[in-house]
Amino acid sequence: MGKLFGTFGVRGIANEKITPEFALKIGMAFGTLLKREQPDKELWVVVGKDTRVSGEMLKNALISGLLSVGINVIDVDIAPTPAIQFACRYFRVDGGAVITASHNPPEYNGIKLLEPNGLGLKKEREAIVEELFFKEEFDRAKWYEIGRLEKRDIIRPYIDAIKSKVDVEAIKKRKPFVVVDTSNGAGSLVLPYLLRELGCKVVSVNAHPDGHFPARNPEPNEENLQGFMKIVKALGADFGVAQDGDADRSVFIDENGDFIQGDKTFALVVKAMLQEHGGGLVVTTIATSHIIDELAKQYGGKVLKTKVGDLIVSRALLEHNGLVGGEENGGVIFPDHVLGRDGAMTVAKIVEIFAKSGKKFSELINELPKFYQVKTKRHIEGDRHAIVGKVAKIAEQKGFRIDTTDGTKILFDDGWVLVRASGTEPIIRIFAEARSEEKAKEYLDLGLSLLDEALEG
Repeated sequence: MGKLFGTFGVRGIANEKITPEFALKIGMAFGTLLKREQPDKELWVVVGKDTRVSGEMLKNALISGLLSVGINVIDVDIAPTPAIQFACRYFRVDGGAVITASHNPPEYNGIKLLEPNGLGLKKEREAIVEELFFKEEFDRAKWYEIGRLEKRDIIRPYIDAIKSKVDVEAIKKRKPFVVVDTSNGAGSLVLPYLLRELGCKVVSVNAHPDGHFPARNPEPNEENLQGFMKIVKALGADFGVAQDGDADRSVFIDENGDFIQGDKTFALVVKAMLQEHGGGLVVTTIATSHIIDELAKQYGGKVLKTKVGDLIVSRALLEHNGLVGGEENGGVIFPDHVLGRDGAMTVAKIVEIFAKSGKKFSELINELPKFYQVKTKRHIEGDRHAIVGKVAKIAEQKGFRIDTTDGTKILFDDGWVLVRASGTEPIIRIFAEARSEEKAKEYLDLGLSLLDEALEG
């Protein structure tokens, strides 16, 4: 039996690994699972995609697979991943599928399968889809039971839902000037329009859908946003926002053209929401800045730490009735809206925080508790998880306080270092954080030396 799914869905090079035949079989396997679970129900699945060149081909193949086993399909076409997750609840369907490779380069594509509430498919259900896929055990419908296909819009309801969750009047009073870069991705259909409706002055770049991603790599990191950072400063904007290919993540640039690390964005949202709700549970990963822990202490909140992965954070939010969740890369989850990272909702909330504060964006960031983070990575072939396990043993022998929720995290009174194997690449990542840059670098060096020791042993 092969393995299809990674941490959330499956992805690979389009027309090599992710072929129309592959998408067809996924549709048939997913549909067969749904039919076997509820044989007497009229079943509906919502399907959408990002702007990638291969998206139309794969979407049509996946839909054909679903229809062939008697599943009805709502096709929402190009939409941000969170909008498709939102559509699952909005249309009250039995499942969903997103054709996307998120922040990967244009030659990639992938498929994410969703529960009726928009969450990623549970592992045990994924395992059944895998088994049906590899055995090609599909329950084809009789000719008169083939599914129906309907095309519907989700962009308008999605934008309206976001607007209902923020103080539009407060934003209109301040009229923030925002520059947006949607990376020619699915966010191009949402973010510029949402911000204008919220009363912002908007300049958009790379905001026409184009699956070649001609302007930049869709991963919105500091390296890929150098040109955009200059534009934000040159235009005298209040701040800038850049998204990845499927718009589940937004990163921010302040008025000086400086890149804001993702966990600081998350921290702004956490601070505001804990103040608004008088506390609450914040769910985040083991790799996220301890700024979140400090804010929870200050504003009567609690923090639950999980393994890395937005799907894990989303599930924990649902299970523990959390207020808000997020990750160190700037992904923020608003569980009462969508059970997954939502780039547009994050922007709307940050715009509201900015408008109500009357302050500059950089001032809001500077008011957060001060922590410094440094990161590096090592390319490592072989059993990365076993190597990270060795790091834990060595650290324990040396008398360090450790947390092995995900990887090996060594805790100090003023900071931490995390050594963690990537789930998708032959890489071990090392993150370190402390209250001073010198200390953060010292902890990073410690993490690297422990990794070297583990590799030698």
